[in-house]
Amino acid sequence: MDVRQAIDSGRAVDTMELVAHAAAHGSLGELWQGPVPYRNSERIGLVTLPILRHSYASFYAGGGADGPFAPLTAKRQLAITLYARRYGVAEPTGYWEFTSDLPIGHGMSSSTADVVAVLRCLDMIFDNAEDPEVTRSILGRIERSDPIYRDQYCLYLSGAQVAVREYESSISYNVCYTYAGAPVRTRDFDEPYLLREYRERIGDYRESLRRLDDALVRQDAAAVAAEATESARLAQAYLPNPLVGDLLRDHRELGGIGVIRAHTGTVAGILFDSGPDGARRTEVSRYFLARGRRCYFTRGGYPLV
Repeated sequence: MDVRQAIDSGRAVDTMELVAHAAAHGSLGELWQGPVPYRNSERIGLVTLPILRHSYASFYAGGGADGPFAPLTAKRQLAITLYARRYGVAEPTGYWEFTSDLPIGHGMSSSTADVVAVLRCLDMIFDNAEDPEVTRSILGRIERSDPIYRDQYCLYLSGAQVAVREYESSISYNVCYTYAGAPVRTRDFDEPYLLREYRERIGDYRESLRRLDDALVRQDAAAVAAEATESARLAQAYLPNPLVGDLLRDHRELGGIGVIRAHTGTVAGILFDSGPDGARRTEVSRYFLARGRRCYFTRGGYPLV
């Protein structure tokens, strides 16, 4: 019996065999987060910055499991159950393995990436083409999430799982980032709480969203970075972070064009339009080390290469 027949029948094969392996990238906080009008109310809207950090999922069929196989988390198991119901198939019998470059609780879409990687594995197992609508609907049953499964910038309602507006996407940045504090639980910042906070500064949010929309339409990286900086500043009202305050003050002296942060997390960093070269990297690294933080460099945005 081959591996595919074993999966279809629920029977085991004698040896372990890798059937599917998939990855999903995470995000570096959000370029913008705030209130967005939707169906005569306000919802949490965001524009995510994807980065080259990933969650990985692998599925093995067969017997004799002796590797680093992990029990399924509740969210991953729910994703598998909802997928099986959606396509009318049995949940595959085998072993899952997971690794991730995305730390939990820092605002890098780690749990969403975990789920998307599992869904992509399931598509490989059952020979289904990836369907963004299926991914969206399953995520909507699991958690408030970022649109990391999409391949372009969009203004996205994280609770409703709806893309309000999509944009041509040719903006990318070099990013230096760090983790500024203990992990944050997203559920501690639920939608009603955040919307109450937003209302205190509703005029600032509306003007910033107007400017951001214009910048994304024009694909103006510097103008988008300016609104990311404004969004980071506004978030200080409900999730104050001393490092973010320092970055808002000093990022231009360090060669950056903007500040980015997680709006319900701890990751924060500087957006660069190019480079930075070796001397600048050293300067920026010293800046973070002086504040007790190790920094990391990566690429973010679209195209994600």
